[in-house]
Amino acid sequence: MTSCVLSTSVTVFLSFVGCVSAEEASVQVRALLHDPGKPESRFFVGKVGETMVPLKLVEEGLSEPQKVTVENGSLNLFTTANVDKNNPQASLAATVKVGDGVTSLIVIILPGSQSKPPFRMIALDDSPKSFPWGESKAVNLTPVDFALEVGDQKLLLPGGKITAVPKVTKVDEYNRAQTNFYYKDGEQWVVASERPMQYVATLRRLFLIYKTPNALAPDVRTVIDQPPPVFDKPR
Repeated sequence: MTSCVLSTSVTVFLSFVGCVSAEEASVQVRALLHDPGKPESRFFVGKVGETMVPLKLVEEGLSEPQKVTVENGSLNLFTTANVDKNNPQASLAATVKVGDGVTSLIVIILPGSQSKPPFRMIALDDSPKSFPWGESKAVNLTPVDFALEVGDQKLLLPGGKITAVPKVTKVDEYNRAQTNFYYKDGEQWVVASERPMQYVATLRRLFLIYKTPNALAPDVRTVIDQPPPVFDKPR
């Protein structure tokens, strides 16, 4: 079991103005908006000084792969297609650092604090080496510790961290395993979610642990990811 600290909004935004020597690259992105209060939010990506294109979000699950520009080692989202090149920070929606050598990302977009930028992003390396098929990742967006019991595994999911969930091998004849999430309330562990889920080698899961402002207890959102379809080449 491994875990890493969640990315937070980058506090210093590098201006693109007159930065002709800026390092520029591209990365393949699949995005997920997790904002229960504002599901209609729109974002734009591209190079400052040129017309932006919409980030292709979908209502549920991860979007289709999309090539996105990375400048100065950061992936940036904007609130408009026409970003003022003299003041790009005015329309900056969110920004996140991209690791060296990373060519494909899963990006989770979340509402930020009251300060700017208004959103934040969590970037996960989308390569099968970093996130193998058949495994899962638990993204604990709360400050509270969670625990996961699935198959014969018992994992601690620390508050504010991402925890890798190894392949679940103890399953029934339908490849299902009981999946129970608990959260720490004082000295007690309280049930947050209990249900059977199917685990196969061709699927990955993202477990998003979160709490909305008016909710009495945290909740768990499950996002299922599967490989893109492979079509036979025409003869």
